[in-house]
Amino acid sequence: MVAPRAPLSRRRRVGVALLGAGLLAVLAAPALPAWRTVHPDRIELRPGSHLLWVVLPWALLCGLVAVVSLTRVGPSRRPWREASRGLLVSTALAGGAVTAAWWYFAATDPYAREDGMVSTGPGPGTWLALVGCLLVPLAGALPDESSPGRGS
Repeated sequence: MVAPRAPLSRRRRVGVALLGAGLLAVLAAPALPAWRTVHPDRIELRPGSHLLWVVLPWALLCGLVAVVSLTRVGPSRRPWREASRGLLVSTALAGGAVTAAWWYFAATDPYAREDGMVSTGPGPGTWLALVGCLLVPLAGALPDESSPGRGS
């Protein structure tokens, strides 16, 4: 007979849900267009598969740290939670900065303007990949549950 397992804590349930949603978003992003450029006579869509080589390794690294953070308890969890927080902040800053810089340089490209480009910007695949890459480290950065008597 197998002894019944204790139910997962709320932090772990939410963390596993965030981790799954983030990885699913990262894996679904290549199916959507990553970049959209509008010309007077056509719309160019860059495939989302171009994102995969950058986004997937980063999401897997963040996922590895998040899984370790979710499986640890007590004081041994703190360094992993802090690492997840650091990855969350760096993902937000780096992902936003790289997307903004790419957008700026694509929008101000004089050769594209000569070609008749009206507008350009990230497509739904880019936004979904960014959201997924933020959800993955967020799963490992969740705070511990407050204990009775600790003032929370």
